[in-house]
Amino acid sequence: MKLLRLVAKNLARRPMRTLLTLGGVACAMLMLLLVESLGAGLDAALSGSDAARTLIVYRVNRYCPQTSFLPEWYGPRIAELDGIESVLPVKVYLNNCRASLDIVPFNGVPAEKLATSRSFEVLEGDYERFVAERDAALVGRAFAARKNLAVGDQFRFGGINVKVAGIFGSAEPVEEGTVVTHLEYLQRAVAVNRLGTVTQFEVKIADAARAKEISAQIDELFRTAPEPTDTRPRILFLEQATRDLREILGFARLLGLACVAVVLALVANTVVMSVQERVREFGVFRTLGFHAYHIAGLVMGEALILAMLGGALGLGSALAVIHFSSLTIGAEGVPVSFSTDLSLVTRGFAIAIVTGLVAGLIPALRSSRSEIVASLRSA
Repeated sequence: MKLLRLVAKNLARRPMRTLLTLGGVACAMLMLLLVESLGAGLDAALSGSDAARTLIVYRVNRYCPQTSFLPEWYGPRIAELDGIESVLPVKVYLNNCRASLDIVPFNGVPAEKLATSRSFEVLEGDYERFVAERDAALVGRAFAARKNLAVGDQFRFGGINVKVAGIFGSAEPVEEGTVVTHLEYLQRAVAVNRLGTVTQFEVKIADAARAKEISAQIDELFRTAPEPTDTRPRILFLEQATRDLREILGFARLLGLACVAVVLALVANTVVMSVQERVREFGVFRTLGFHAYHIAGLVMGEALILAMLGGALGLGSALAVIHFSSLTIGAEGVPVSFSTDLSLVTRGFAIAIVTGLVAGLIPALRSSRSEIVASLRSA
């Protein structure tokens, strides 16, 4: 406790330097946690419970939902194949196909097929109202939180005006960032205006082991049709759709490593400056009976406290930003929410502690090994 009091008093000697160091460490840890939260959200988006048994039938050689048009009559033909449990035609409309922090994805589906084709739970509102009203919509809870929507609100985007009939949660994280509307209503909207066509079909199969076989059968069925198809398991479809996000994440993780280096440099610089100012003081401590490990403990304590306090401040700020802003980034109609959990925060705090230990190690060793007489004679 005496060592801790000495550490606290020394940090208080130069309050501006201490505060600037804490602020720098906090900013670096804030960036690091945001990057890793994006990675966790992307992993969650690719790990839905039904991903293994769901196939996505898309227009061949198309990279964006705005360019994929398939006739609705493909649906009944697909449903006739062996091993198919359900076929859900989906019309997708969104504001931006490329990576965006403000993606607005509409999914138009037949209301009568939604409950049997997707696993979801209406958390607020009335599902029957959605079925009954042509311009009603079910809004995913992630999208509702980001846009601050509640049941009964009206939402308008790109000439599409819908009433929020309910807010739903889903076993598929990507679906919680979407707005589900009636298929025909979205097809007739001014922004879309493609009656009789859909963007894709979500095909639920009975046996996940037959995914490749059934995908080939579907593509062969429409190989000579005016609109040939490209069928893939949902997991592969999502990986392809989020390739831009994975490239961004790869670059962002390099920035995360740079953040760790910044924390190391900041803490080490502050500790070295502190040690240089206190050489004579450490000599006095040694004459009063302090051992070398006491001096090393003082220096390491300063480094650890700076790293831990700055890390806690940065991690707390990151959690607040993610919680209150409901950050979401999306590409090609696939919204990905920034996701955090206890293990992610724990890893971030552990990185801060290890960085503090590394930053304080060399100054601590040098201070503890200094000769008493040389220390007392220092200017």
